[in-house]
Amino acid sequence: MARHAAPTGRTLADVLPPNVTFWSPHIVQLNLRLFVMLIGGICMGFDSAMMNGLQDLETWRDYFHDPRSWLLGVVNAVLNVAPIVGGMPVAWLSDRYGRLLCVRLGCLLLVFASALQAGSRNLGMFVAARFLIGFGIELCVVSGPVLVSELAYPAYRSQMTSLFLCFFYVGSIIASWTIFGTSQMANTSWSWRIPSLLQAFVPLVQGCLSFLVVESPRWLYSKGRQDEARDILVRFHGGGDPDSPLVDYEMEQIREYFESDSEAKKLKWTGLWKTVADRKRLLLVIYIAFMTQVCGSALISYYLTLVLNTIGITTTTTQTLINAILSIVCCLVAVIGAFLVDRLGRRFLWLSAVSGMLITFAIWTALSAQFEKHNTDTLARGVLAFVFLFQASYSFGITPLSFTYAAEILPFHARQKGIGLIYMCNSIALIYNNMVNPVAMDAIGWKYYFVFIGLLVQWLIVIYYFFPETKGQGLEELQNLFEPDTIQNLAKTDDLEAISREEVDRKQAMTAVTEHAE
Repeated sequence: MARHAAPTGRTLADVLPPNVTFWSPHIVQLNLRLFVMLIGGICMGFDSAMMNGLQDLETWRDYFHDPRSWLLGVVNAVLNVAPIVGGMPVAWLSDRYGRLLCVRLGCLLLVFASALQAGSRNLGMFVAARFLIGFGIELCVVSGPVLVSELAYPAYRSQMTSLFLCFFYVGSIIASWTIFGTSQMANTSWSWRIPSLLQAFVPLVQGCLSFLVVESPRWLYSKGRQDEARDILVRFHGGGDPDSPLVDYEMEQIREYFESDSEAKKLKWTGLWKTVADRKRLLLVIYIAFMTQVCGSALISYYLTLVLNTIGITTTTTQTLINAILSIVCCLVAVIGAFLVDRLGRRFLWLSAVSGMLITFAIWTALSAQFEKHNTDTLARGVLAFVFLFQASYSFGITPLSFTYAAEILPFHARQKGIGLIYMCNSIALIYNNMVNPVAMDAIGWKYYFVFIGLLVQWLIVIYYFFPETKGQGLEELQNLFEPDTIQNLAKTDDLEAISREEVDRKQAMTAVTEHAE
């Protein structure tokens, strides 16, 4: 696969206008449209916190005859069955008919399913509604971040894409505080029906506002609609200037990519693993998909109640309040991490986040063991503090990078299907979490934490040796990270001067783009 050189020897840093900032009018207009796609992350976080909170409500437990252990796992896990069944069709639909269509269909389905969930008369109806909610969330989550990454202004692409999962915590905040309020409504099923119905609000707003959003220029180009793609880039990247050097550069990069990549317009599933570079990328994104879910964070997202029970915090009011406060803390930390992805770099965020998770989980486990022996309030508060620190570490690095990193390392022909595959793998991992975690916690309590400590150790090693840095480069340029070494290829021509010049240009471009973003 050919390397995509910068047209006429220019780099992205050379064509980025120095007077354009985050608050330039055309950038604000673009980011407001991207914001519509970003709020899709709210649906994920709302459901997670809602199900966490509903387990605290006596009215919900009594209405559905107190589901526990494997049955409780089914109620949570069914949400993730839909993405496994529909992952491949949804990715194909997005590649065939566009990113926006998928998001709109997802919003429509979420509104219907949320109403069905709020009106549930029995557990079977509740579970069926959650299956449909899972399908709706998938339609929004698989396509939304891809559209953001392909449409965002180059200097702010990583920050905007990283914000997608930060909205997960916005949803968590809304749901957890709603349930904290409705928990005071004793002896009425509206204490859980109101949060269930509220789940329809964000997709309703997103679906309506999606008609103000434009389609991905890269997707338009792949469908032979080059003029439309250029018009969008002129409007939102060039500030209306048809002669913008940045727009010329981007269009040339996209053109060269489609001309040199035989898979770019085919958009087949085989494009995910056809070459050695494709297989490297595929293995990496699948690994990320599983590890982000089985590292222990899902234990807090879905079963915080069980964790709190192990340290003697059992009252509904206290548990729902802790859940609500934790959502706010995680949201703030995740936003900070999202805006630092270019300044600190992806590798630093990966390594610092997983290191922090490993250290805090180890201390959390040790304190839990001591609590079992001594059962003191001091130890309980210590465990709770390190639960917060663990989730903050996850939010700082893993939340911003989960989709951003995958969208960067995947080329266009594999990007949408790769994100769909990630969500499928996420769902498989979450089904494991939802079926195994409650059973394991009931059986062995805090001793189950050792499994996650082992997983975090190996994750840290894999990141150090196999995760490349991606900051400071355009989407079409990033696929070179996994191609045969560019310097070795050039060395065969004995053009050492060209090698040196290219490496200097590349490093200067990475530095300049990062500084511009800051």
